[in-house]
Amino acid sequence: MKQIKQVLTLTIIAIFLVSCNSQERSVGFNDWSDDGKEYKFHLGTESSIDVVKEFDKLSSGKNYDGMNEIFSDTTVITYQNGQKASIQDFISMNVRRDSILEANDAKLNWDLLRAFSVDIDPTRGGEHVNAMFMGKYEDSEVINTFYANLWFYIIDGKIITLNQYNQDIIDQESND
Repeated sequence: MKQIKQVLTLTIIAIFLVSCNSQERSVGFNDWSDDGKEYKFHLGTESSIDVVKEFDKLSSGKNYDGMNEIFSDTTVITYQNGQKASIQDFISMNVRRDSILEANDAKLNWDLLRAFSVDIDPTRGGEHVNAMFMGKYEDSEVINTFYANLWFYIIDGKIITLNQYNQDIIDQESND
């Protein structure tokens, strides 16, 4: 009888632990659904974060041809001012910008500071990745630092949309 009680107790504890661990945690709300339903955010995956890390690596290395591997053919990029661009427009703009920077002996560096991924419906695929970069522009007369907040929407390892928002970092000492 004592063994039956022990087995029964262990079984109940095991069921309780499995049921506690199997509940997916979700929070918040969003308006990103295409079916009119309200979804909560779920934790995303490391694989979508890896796509953003690859984006950072390709951008830093100026490997714009490699970007075709991580962007979809129909990617839409939206800049802070609302201007939209295709991946080809984005690549052309970067090549043109790099040429201007080089001609002016200027530098523009980006450092990836942090990123996280959320999913609105883990059964459907696609994750939203938020990445914060610190940018620094330098030439012989100016140094400007800023944050660039990028929102990526990634499906199956490809960037579908990219939205960018910037914020200048103001040197408080020079404003006192």
